[in-house]
Order: sequence, then C-alpha cells, then structure tokens
Amino acid sequence: MSSIFMQDSISGSLVGDLVTGAGPVIQECFDLAALGRTLPDRHFAANGRHYQVTFHAAADRNGDVSEILLVVLDVTRRVQVEHLLRESRRRLIATARRDHLTGLLNRRGLDNVLHRELRRSRRVGKSLSLVAIDIDWFKHYNDSLGHPQGDACLYSVAQTLIGCLRRAGDEACRYGGEEFLLVLPDADIGGAATVAANCQRAIDELDIAHPSSPFGRVTVSFGIAEAANGTEGALVALDTVALLAQADNALYRAKRNGRNRIEFAQGS
Repeated sequence: MSSIFMQDSISGSLVGDLVTGAGPVIQECFDLAALGRTLPDRHFAANGRHYQVTFHAAADRNGDVSEILLVVLDVTRRVQVEHLLRESRRRLIATARRDHLTGLLNRRGLDNVLHRELRRSRRVGKSLSLVAIDIDWFKHYNDSLGHPQGDACLYSVAQTLIGCLRRAGDEACRYGGEEFLLVLPDADIGGAATVAANCQRAIDELDIAHPSSPFGRVTVSFGIAEAANGTEGALVALDTVALLAQADNALYRAKRNGRNRIEFAQGS
C-alpha cells in the first residue's frame, strides 16, 4: 500500500488521507457487515493507476465485526482496454451515422437526433424546426458535368450548410441524393427562416456554375416546418413522420413555385 501511494510509510495514516472520500465508504462497510450484508467492490485511482478493492469483514470471538480487510488489485490494464473498447465502439457508431461523402449525419443519424430532439421539445415546451433542402436541377448538373463534379458540388453545399449552423445543438443531415435536412432545436419558424436565408445566401456566394439551370449557378430550395407544442398559430407535429412530411411538402411547393426559394408548411 505504501508503494501504491508512493510513500515511505502509511502507518498511522487515515484512509481518507490516502483516498478522497474513502472514510464514509469504510464506515458503510462496517455498517453493512454488522447487518450481515454483502460488501460491494469499489474502485479508486492513485498516481495514474487504477485499483479494484474487495472488502472482507472479520469478526471477533463474540461475533461482532472488528475489522475490515481490504484486498487491492491493480486493474490499470483492464481499465485501459475497456476504455479503448468503449472509444472504438463510440467511433464505430459515429461512423455508421455519418454520410461518407459529405460528413453530415445520414438517415440513421437523423432518426436518432430527430427522435431525441422532438422528445426534448415536448418535455421542455420549446419549438423545434426542420428545414428540408434540395439542390435545384441537380440531376441535370450530374448528367452534364459528370458524377465526380456532382460529388464535389454536394460536398461544397454540405460544408456551406454546416458553416451556417451557429449553435451547438443544430444538426445537418444528408437525407438522400441531393436532399439535406437541418434540425434546429429551440428554433421557431422565424429563427428557421433566418437560418435558411443565410444558407441560401452562402450557397449563392459559392457561385458554382450550373449550365442547365436558368439561374446559371447552383441554387437550393427550402421547405420549413415547426413542431411548436400547441403554440397559438403554429403547426404542431405529433411525431417525426409528421414533421418530416410537413417539411417535405413545403419543399415540393418551393420547387413547384420556381425553385431557389423558401416555403413554409401550411399553418406555420
């Protein structure tokens, strides 16, 4: 034990002086042992290493608990391996939820975020907005300029969308093909419209040539829906399917009305 705590001697030391918070733990062990209960294992760290402690009660000739014996096992390597496994699993999950081309969330990642944020929106009573985005006439762009150029366009648009998200909770997703989605927690329809307008302006500033577009450059269309928990005058989406459908319908209306524009879900 002296070597664990890198001291010449620990004789006369209180356990609380060696491990912060250990005093109440030892007292709890005596209390549990007196009741005949099992003593749970504990862990502590000292000088960069990790230890597992098992406790064993010793009784005197009268059957009263007189001592608590500690067996300390160095589990540093096990803790390191467990950390590596957890980190590897976290990275695998994160990779599985990202689109390989753009780095945005994919459909799986979107489902996770949207379900979580919609539940939170209901719980705290705040708005949640969804912005559906589609690159105008992208099929013609791909057909005329080729898929490598199309991929480069998708990547540029995706990075621009990310750059327009200012808050930590905002998320961008590649929904499929040339369609993207922005999930905007705590944002009402006005806030979402501001984000969409910023995205539209930033993509215009990219000035990516699009020979098949009447605008002569790559443009995008937007559809916005809001889940507002019954706020007066706002459309309420009861689930993710309804909210996605409302944003999608608004997007198709933007495309029908000439593209390169922002439309809102009916009632928003």
